[in-house]
Amino acid sequence: MARPRVIKISKDKLRYFYLVKKLSPIEIARKFNCSGRTIFARLYEYKIPIRHDRERNDITEEKLRDLYLDKKMSIGKIAGMFKCSKGTIWAKLCQYNIDARTKSEANKGKYKIEIPEEIKSLYINDKLSISKIAKRFNCCCKSISQRLHDYNIATGIRKIEIPKKELEDLYIRNKMTIYQIGKKFGCDGVTILNRLNQYDIPIRKKGELRLEKYKVEIPKKEVKNLYIGKKIPVSKIKKIFNCSATTLRKRLERYGVPIRNISEALKGNPSPMKGKHHTEETRRKLSMLTVRQLASGKMKRKDTSIEIKIEEELKRNHICFQKLVSLCGITVPDFYLPNYRVAIYIDGDYWHNLPVVKHRDEKQNRILEQKGYQVLRFWEHEINRSASDCVKKVKEYINF
Repeated sequence: MARPRVIKISKDKLRYFYLVKKLSPIEIARKFNCSGRTIFARLYEYKIPIRHDRERNDITEEKLRDLYLDKKMSIGKIAGMFKCSKGTIWAKLCQYNIDARTKSEANKGKYKIEIPEEIKSLYINDKLSISKIAKRFNCCCKSISQRLHDYNIATGIRKIEIPKKELEDLYIRNKMTIYQIGKKFGCDGVTILNRLNQYDIPIRKKGELRLEKYKVEIPKKEVKNLYIGKKIPVSKIKKIFNCSATTLRKRLERYGVPIRNISEALKGNPSPMKGKHHTEETRRKLSMLTVRQLASGKMKRKDTSIEIKIEEELKRNHICFQKLVSLCGITVPDFYLPNYRVAIYIDGDYWHNLPVVKHRDEKQNRILEQKGYQVLRFWEHEINRSASDCVKKVKEYINF
């Protein structure tokens, strides 16, 4: 236990502040960073005469003793009754040599909780635990335990009869949890756990019951025949066993079955879109989705050799640029110069010479220029001939 803090207050200083300066005990307490009660105690210790409020003759010794000692009223309540400050009541207590109560004495019985004799029936007849009774009366277990002792009721470990065979049936065969079994026998899970250890019943690992619940039976022979013999893809086998593709792949790996790659899996199977065409609305939605995925970085994309050449030249010339920025929600240029609103495209000689792609590129250029962007396109053969010449054109265009 920590020792009380001793506050050093010299007698001369206290006499000066209290008798010469006429400061109140509360004002002096603020100077020494302590309570008013400490100052009153020092005044008595040094036998310094205390100033009394002579006008308050109605606060007699008899009344004060009755209220403070007999009726156990607090100083605050007494001060409220006489319509004065706590300091005045303190001064009167000192004047009449009435010993003040300690903090523990003042708080004794203040937080007393009414717990009726009903707890006898709850504990003995209803077999409720002390913790459950404490929750019902909104108090701590110690209060309930103390009250039971007051009623001469012995507390402690109550022996609960749980036969070993019945416990094995519930825990091992019926797969019940320790908390479900505890509820059945009117005890907590810890009691059941202790009894399992006592009877040497093997305890399940955490999550073992959950894994068994969701475990999918996939026979090795059958799945090997479907996947290797009949060449049925994972997407169809998973429907047979009513599981996910991930679960099926993991089980195949466990059985030592080599997983086919995409090209092997699709070999001999016609595309589901063969002979079909997307509508214009679907194409527009797919295009917007691709643009968003490219801009967000969700779509994996490897830089081409000509893109790498232009990027290195831009860095060498200290031109600030951004990669894969969505513009107008319709296109993602290879490089974008935000300070100049310039979009740079790196076009391959084969793909961008196709009529469909040419038409799309022209449409993108037109929309971007209408929105105030400038568009620069460089062909594959131009970059391979001289990437530095291409970047020179960029510098001339932006007056860099």
